[in-house]
Amino acid sequence: MERFAVFWGISWFTIVKGWHFSEFAILTVLAASSLKWLHGKTTSSSIMFAMLFCIGFAASDEWHQSFIPDRYGTVQDVLIDCLGVCAAGAAMLVRLVRKNANDKA
Repeated sequence: MERFAVFWGISWFTIVKGWHFSEFAILTVLAASSLKWLHGKTTSSSIMFAMLFCIGFAASDEWHQSFIPDRYGTVQDVLIDCLGVCAAGAAMLVRLVRKNANDKA
C-alpha cells in the first residue's frame, strides 16, 4: 500500500502541476495572439508584454486563492505557472527570431 501511495502522490503532482504549467503556456500564447491581432504583427516586445501579463495573473490568482476557505495560494504554484509562461514565451521568441532571419536571407 505504501508503494501505491508514493505512486499516487507522484502521479497527482505530475497531473495537477502539469496542468498549471500547460494552462499558463496556453494563456501566454493567447495573450500574444491577441496583441498580434490588435497591432497586426508580432514583436518581441509584444511577446514580453504577454509574458509579464501572464506572470502577474499567476501571482494575483494565487493571492486570490488565499482568501477562499479551504484553499491557499503557494509560491510553488506561481513558479510552476511562470515556467509555463517562460516555455511558451521562449518558443515564440525563438520562432520570431528564426522568421526574421529567414525574411532577411
